[in-house]
Amino acid sequence: MKVYAKTIAVMVLTGSLAACGDTGGNTPVADAQATSAKDTSKNTVTPVETADLQPLAANAPAFASLYPGATLLQPPVTANGVDGPGGIAEFTTSATPEQVIEHYRALADTNGLDPVMAMNQGTARAFAALNAKGAEVQVVASPGEQDQTSVHLTWKSGH
Repeated sequence: MKVYAKTIAVMVLTGSLAACGDTGGNTPVADAQATSAKDTSKNTVTPVETADLQPLAANAPAFASLYPGATLLQPPVTANGVDGPGGIAEFTTSATPEQVIEHYRALADTNGLDPVMAMNQGTARAFAALNAKGAEVQVVASPGEQDQTSVHLTWKSGH
């Protein structure tokens, strides 16, 4: 299953990076109040409690946070390049791939990122969003071992 998730992650990265332009700017940060985002595919509202988010790295945007109750497999890898700071994290959670993707879809929407890709491949799910300032998030979630969902998340804060 790990190869499956990593294959999707490469496809997500390739597709969304090709669609990105260098427009500069700062990433919007969510306020510390509960917010909600609309999932247009199901026409439902999913609440996101941003006050309890655990950033994956120092100064990481709200959409680059650890899924609630998840366990990091190793410390996130971070970098600060010409496109701004960003990173990669891998973690597991007892939530389903659908729940994980919906959580990050809501966080992206709350933080002003627009969806650019959503994909279902068997039981794996992927989602990517970005904004005009270069901020982006990409999430791949797939069933793993022992009823855990394996998640690969990449982010870029933008300029």
